[in-house]
Amino acid sequence: MNSINKNSSIHLFLAIVGTLGLLIPASYSLNNEVNAQLNISSSDDGGNLQPNISAESIFNTKTMTLGNNIKNLVILIPNEGHHAAGEDSEARFLDQHFVAENAVVNTGTTVQWFNGDAGHERTIDVKDDTGNSVFNTGEIVDSQASTPFTFSNPGVYNYEAEGDPGVTMTGSVTVGNIQSSVTPSSTAISSSSNSSNIDTVGILMVPTQDIDDYIQQLTGAGITVDNTYDFKDLRGGQEGTGDTQTLIVWTTGGKDLGETLSFLSGLSADLPYS
Repeated sequence: MNSINKNSSIHLFLAIVGTLGLLIPASYSLNNEVNAQLNISSSDDGGNLQPNISAESIFNTKTMTLGNNIKNLVILIPNEGHHAAGEDSEARFLDQHFVAENAVVNTGTTVQWFNGDAGHERTIDVKDDTGNSVFNTGEIVDSQASTPFTFSNPGVYNYEAEGDPGVTMTGSVTVGNIQSSVTPSSTAISSSSNSSNIDTVGILMVPTQDIDDYIQQLTGAGITVDNTYDFKDLRGGQEGTGDTQTLIVWTTGGKDLGETLSFLSGLSADLPYS
């Protein structure tokens, strides 16, 4: 082999090695992501998952994980969540169609959707992992909760609602067997002696500028404010709401849920969202 051909062969070999060096890490990363997703959905029916109802975590991960003491979950349909991402004039407050957009619950948990989307009605259709519809809420008017649905069988349930034309709002409920309990956060604010006996969890979004007033109203109604998270909203500020909103994770224990939802309906209707 002459020196020219030998050099060409060496260069070709090095090019191939270099290309493989680039592809292998990318392939490894992709496989890790896929495996992580599979582990989340299939690992021992959720028994090793730890409850997480942190508002900050819900905002950043779009996921809430409940515990074996939770009987009821109230998922928020946030105001203006029906708009598409990337609009020229951003209308949404946060990048979630539902809060939490992904809920992980125990078998037997009852879920209701609370419509905080001012001036809009929403209809949610829940499907099992085969694509069959297992529940339809019917029309939920704003500041009202849907009829309840109890998830009696393990599995992954996807649900959706129509938003603006061309926009489908989506969420999921993963039902398993979480063995740990939800416990109150160290910052929980309550006027009730039952604040440690949690059986219901929900989410509310309010303008941060009046957060003290909202917390006072909630605790006065026997609802515990477990934790909160302030975030700069995507709108960049609107008249009446300011440019910072707060997610409130609220809980109750041994309290009639209908009474709680009735109070939340009145509070939601008075929020300065439009």
